[in-house]
Amino acid sequence: MAERVARCTRATRLGYGLLVLALLFAAPAAAETGDDSGLSLGQLIAKPSLTVEVIYDSNVYRQQQDPEADLGLQAIPKLKLIYPGENFRWELDANYRFFTYFNVAGRKHDVLRDVANFTLGTEFDVNRQGKFGFWFGPYFYNRRGLRGADTDPTQGSDLGYELGVGVPLEFRLRPTSALKFTIDGHWRYIRSYFIATAFDPNPAVLGQPHDVGGGVAVDWKFFPRSHFLFDGDIGHVFQGPFDSDTALHDGPIENTYFRVMLGMKGDVTRKLSMMGMIGYGGIFLGEANREQNLTGIEGLIGRAEIAIRPVLTQRIAFGFERDFYFRYYAYHVTDMKAYVKYKGLIAGRLAIVADFAYIFRDLEGASGGSDGIPRTENQWGAGAGVEVMIAEWFHILAGYRFSAVNPSSNNVGEYIDNRVNIGFTLGFR
Repeated sequence: MAERVARCTRATRLGYGLLVLALLFAAPAAAETGDDSGLSLGQLIAKPSLTVEVIYDSNVYRQQQDPEADLGLQAIPKLKLIYPGENFRWELDANYRFFTYFNVAGRKHDVLRDVANFTLGTEFDVNRQGKFGFWFGPYFYNRRGLRGADTDPTQGSDLGYELGVGVPLEFRLRPTSALKFTIDGHWRYIRSYFIATAFDPNPAVLGQPHDVGGGVAVDWKFFPRSHFLFDGDIGHVFQGPFDSDTALHDGPIENTYFRVMLGMKGDVTRKLSMMGMIGYGGIFLGEANREQNLTGIEGLIGRAEIAIRPVLTQRIAFGFERDFYFRYYAYHVTDMKAYVKYKGLIAGRLAIVADFAYIFRDLEGASGGSDGIPRTENQWGAGAGVEVMIAEWFHILAGYRFSAVNPSSNNVGEYIDNRVNIGFTLGFR
């Protein structure tokens, strides 16, 4: 349903600085635990934090041949404000990311310095315990593009950014304590662009889609720990203008889409839970592009997960997902993903996470594009991390991540990358 994205602007740095001062004078909120622990500022809870990490990256441009390694420094100040009312809850989330490479061994990676990466979002959850309530969560962000780089570093999307705005809204009806209806609507806008310099006023714009839609969901608790689920939505993607001289594609077009899913979730035992949903979706791009429509058996979508808890503080999950989404460089992208995740807490101070995922990706678009679309990809990813809580407001972090793309239809986009990070977080998570 509605996306709950959130986080920051440059103005947040001022607010973060003020809250760091508050860290020295305000007492921790003694009555708050878990996610709502932080600094008590009257009726609000403040959760400022600063994460600093040194990162080793074995392939900074995500290239197939002649990969270049480097060390980098990342700093992420965050701020979260919470009004934790029982019937009305408000949250503000903000962060800013600074990242740069050290240019080890004389390499020149200054172009990958990240100085325009921030997110800001807020959430209003109104009448949470009543029979009628609503949730509203607008957000705004600017960040590095999500797409892997091309073989030419001067055109790779590691140089690209993505500006996004979203306005999701949910109306929640609760006729009984066991039955909940959700009616939602959304507007999402994404502007993908390449910049020549930081804060370039005239970037090369690659795409500006607007996604407008809505849907309905049902959650019926028919046994104490079992739920019947229904989720359906419909929407339209309006494609804005792009720079035809620099874009690496033949140009996106408008489309109409829908999804319908049915399923169940529940706890089989205290240590075993299951969730499964299956459904169908479609995309219509018009009669002139019928070959790119998502129809037939390709429209099958779904998700499933089995989670095991050997003990209360350990969780192992096995899952599968199939769904479609939109990007500026493709008419639509379909992902089929299988994954394993582990999360555990040892002695209350040592948190361990690990995951493995395989994705088969089908990118559908205009044929003959310079970026090799249409094509299919095999993507692999695995990682592990540890976090040691020295104090509630001081954590030590370390992690490793492997990722790779091995195309199955051509050689575009292939790469192997290894990343290692070591750092700390000062503040409340």
